[in-house]
Amino acid sequence: MSSNCCRLGRAINQDRVLCQTSNFFVIPTLGPIGIEGYLLIVPKKHYLGFAEVPPKLYPELNELLSSVKGIIKSEYKKPALIFEHGPRVGKPKSGQSIDHAHLHVVPGIDITKDWALDLMSRLKGEGLFYRVERVEGFEKGKILLERGVSYLYVENLDGWKLLSEQNFNRPSQYFRKMVANYVNPNAWNWKRNPDRETLEKTVERLKGRI
Repeated sequence: MSSNCCRLGRAINQDRVLCQTSNFFVIPTLGPIGIEGYLLIVPKKHYLGFAEVPPKLYPELNELLSSVKGIIKSEYKKPALIFEHGPRVGKPKSGQSIDHAHLHVVPGIDITKDWALDLMSRLKGEGLFYRVERVEGFEKGKILLERGVSYLYVENLDGWKLLSEQNFNRPSQYFRKMVANYVNPNAWNWKRNPDRETLEKTVERLKGRI
């Protein structure tokens, strides 16, 4: 692992690694909000966001994502929501709470409408805007990062890949709060609510399956 890897990369517990490829880990998330099967996909090397991952690694990433989505569907009988908060770059500085790329994989919860309504509700001042596009992957995110702009990324339960930019702040753990609203609205903060019991259930059920 890269020597400049952030605390997320350094903190990965090898006993809880569910799967690894040449360049990525699959691990259960700390603070799964009571959702068994809530996973993270984390690059072994340090990248601020998945849009910074070299395109040559996308085939490996896509194959891994396909495998993870398949096992979620098989084990939990639910499709997977996938999202990334994007890195904290540019202005406004709002993005993921840890500056190391990580994709969230959540069984069975779709936040697409919640996201759309929330973005619209934040257009309360002159000059504020957001733009959401349907994309094929992280290429548009790479363009935004090169401009010093962060992004939000969602693949919903129907497989639509959506990427947005906006020029206003969004709350910490933005998408996790939306997910938590469907389960336990008070459990979104992984630091205060680590929920190790659900994490261990995920490890027990999925270890060796992906």
